[in-house]
Amino acid sequence: MTTNIRLVAMPEETGFAPLGVLGYCLTRTAFLDEVWSPLKLPIKEVVHEPSVKLQDVLVSILTGCRSISQVNTRLRSDQALARAWGRGQFAEQSTLARTLDAFGAEQIVQLRQGSEALFRRESGVFRHPFAAEWLYLDIDLTPLPSSKHAEGSSKGKFAKKTAMGAN
Repeated sequence: MTTNIRLVAMPEETGFAPLGVLGYCLTRTAFLDEVWSPLKLPIKEVVHEPSVKLQDVLVSILTGCRSISQVNTRLRSDQALARAWGRGQFAEQSTLARTLDAFGAEQIVQLRQGSEALFRRESGVFRHPFAAEWLYLDIDLTPLPSSKHAEGSSKGKFAKKTAMGAN
């Protein structure tokens, strides 16, 4: 399936156009369905089904909401972004909070199973030819910022340097 992106006039605007493109692609390919499918939440489905509400929580995180209470002011009014994610409008924050409150140990296990299935499907590690070549992992253990000009960067992550053996 090829994705064509073009500019068209829209009655609404969004401040999250790249996230709209991501949402369009993820929802049209049913990319996250493997995560939501094993999930059985013990809640009523009045307007939004549980998987759609969890998708709204994901979008709220991606738009920078620091808490669910910011959904109504930051996300709910953005109908252009909602349409890109296949929605008429995002769910209200109280609805999302009730959905998250319904999670118990069983639902967390189900969500973990769905996430692991997605990672297994998309990970290149499981398709690596281990018999033919080594798999190299690049792990940076230094607590230094990637660039001195990076947003919010500081010299080191820890207050003081310690010997490698002490960690």
